[in-house]
Amino acid sequence: MTEHHVQHIKDYLKSQGFSDFELMDDLTDHLATEIEFSMDSEKLDFETSFENAKQKLLPDFPYQLERDLKILTTPKHNIMMKKIAFIGGYLSALCLTISILFGVLSHQEKTDANSYRILVDTQNKANLLIGEKYDNEWKDYLSKMEDSQLNIIRKSKLFQSFLALSALILSLTYLPYRFYNGYQKSQLELVA
Repeated sequence: MTEHHVQHIKDYLKSQGFSDFELMDDLTDHLATEIEFSMDSEKLDFETSFENAKQKLLPDFPYQLERDLKILTTPKHNIMMKKIAFIGGYLSALCLTISILFGVLSHQEKTDANSYRILVDTQNKANLLIGEKYDNEWKDYLSKMEDSQLNIIRKSKLFQSFLALSALILSLTYLPYRFYNGYQKSQLELVA
């Protein structure tokens, strides 16, 4: 491969809108290596090898490589992703904690309702033995039980809502960051 061929590759990359010289040098090296391999092994001319190398190594819009590289290597972008993941993780944990709180309160309400029912049943049985009327206490009990059941339903709905919100926040903020972080590590391991 001659210096003229290398310059032809660089001119092509410039014509595609590349401005990052390091990226252009890397792409030139990759394309030149592929072209040399194709010229040696398949006995093709430079132009055919160059077209094959472009199709094999470059995306449909080569400038997209430079734009993606800038996004991935910009420290500001990485810091922002970490902040979003950090805040999202805490919001998710907070929603999960609130969800558990409402779940416990709902369970406590059920326990209190059962205890109150046992107490009213015991009092009613005692009143029957004595012969006193217990209608007012029974109506009061039914009223409290209705209120208690409504509270249990409300707290259960809040429990479910906060649990769903927790999962949503976690899946929208923290999990993409973990995936991105793992992807970066795997890319570094491939290079090493």
